Amino acid sequence: MSTILYFDDPDVGLARETSHPTFARIAAQDFYYDGGDDFSPFGSDDGSDTLAALQEWYQEQTGGNAKALRFLHQQLSDWDLPVPKDMLAHDDAAKARWLASDDMNQSYLRSVCRAHVATAFGQLKITGSIDADLHKQALLALACQQWLNTVARSKYPDWEYADQESERLALMNTALEQASAA
Repeated sequence: MSTILYFDDPDVGLARETSHPTFARIAAQDFYYDGGDDFSPFGSDDGSDTLAALQEWYQEQTGGNAKALRFLHQQLSDWDLPVPKDMLAHDDAAKARWLASDDMNQSYLRSVCRAHVATAFGQLKITGSIDADLHKQALLALACQQWLNTVARSKYPDWEYADQESERLALMNTALEQASAA
């Protein structure tokens, strides 16, 4: 039995109607379908590009053993960002030391996190499930983004979108937990 895959219509964009029913049930809030919302899985440039490439990758797969984590590793390799491969698993102190070593590192790390999250939600959107190894990586990426939010709050206490980003990250974390139970 083959799995039905769900792909967005490029002329329409993100839509519940072109999403796997499991994704539509778990990702019920409108922000999941807003391609212009930087705090959604697919709204940032990183998330949007990752979803588009993931959809293309799935359409090119001929075997039944397509692992989305392999796609993600290739995507990140293509982006050639100087983020250590295991950075998401490092403790906060190690992340802070690495961030302090270059002004661009926060941007690079945020891009890597967004790609992980977009790949996990993209797989859920396309197939209705998330591979266990990718699920674990996406949870680490969300935790890293929450940590980056905390870092940004301390550096920019008047950042007006800090609460909104944190709330969205928490909602996405809950959605990923629901997806693992589905």
